Amino acid sequence: MSRVLAIPDLQYPFAHKDHMDFLQAVKEEHKPQRVVNMGDECDMAALSDYDHDPDGFSAGHELEAAIRCLEGLYKLFPKVQVCVSNHTSRPYRRAFKFGIPAAFIRSYKEFLNAPKGWEWADNFEIDGVIYEHGDAPGISGSMGALKAALKNMQSTCIGHLHSYAGIQWSANAKHLIFGFNTGCLIDKDAYAFKYGKNLKDKPILGAGIIDDGIPVFIPMLLNSRGRWTGRL
Repeated sequence: MSRVLAIPDLQYPFAHKDHMDFLQAVKEEHKPQRVVNMGDECDMAALSDYDHDPDGFSAGHELEAAIRCLEGLYKLFPKVQVCVSNHTSRPYRRAFKFGIPAAFIRSYKEFLNAPKGWEWADNFEIDGVIYEHGDAPGISGSMGALKAALKNMQSTCIGHLHSYAGIQWSANAKHLIFGFNTGCLIDKDAYAFKYGKNLKDKPILGAGIIDDGIPVFIPMLLNSRGRWTGRL
């Protein structure tokens, strides 16, 4: 069975400034054989249906900034399976809303300048574990990951729910399954996340390792200045 690194929501270009150092350390420590990005690799805030920050990026500038961030990730992880997600799919939803045919639309790989080893799909199954973004209806809250696993009737890893992380288990007489919320790696102080300023539940930063079918959450521990401590 494989050792899988599950990279949670990055929401480029609004990721935590130390996230690449953290992922580099996780890679060196755990030597994953497979890498899954749980989705929301880009934020696409400028294409949101919500009110836009007038001092923020335009859609074009935000994409350019996101690609610059992705280039570092492409170099660190040249082969990644990416879960289709609600944020990165915003260009497609906007195009559909305004009646633009699919023939005019580029793929994720094309408009994100991704290397050959990157691929996108709604979900992936590795060693009996399902990896999906976690934005399906009915999957929310502190039990979101376990809800996803129970709906799939199979162990499941998700991202999407920034304020929750860790593993929850469920069992019957024959089966033991887990739901794994892998947290996120965002910069909570970025303007794209102003909506969370007054929320009591704050983002939990980290990543997931699923080794031989056993899930482990690796928190990205921050100091009083909000920077990564450098410890795993």
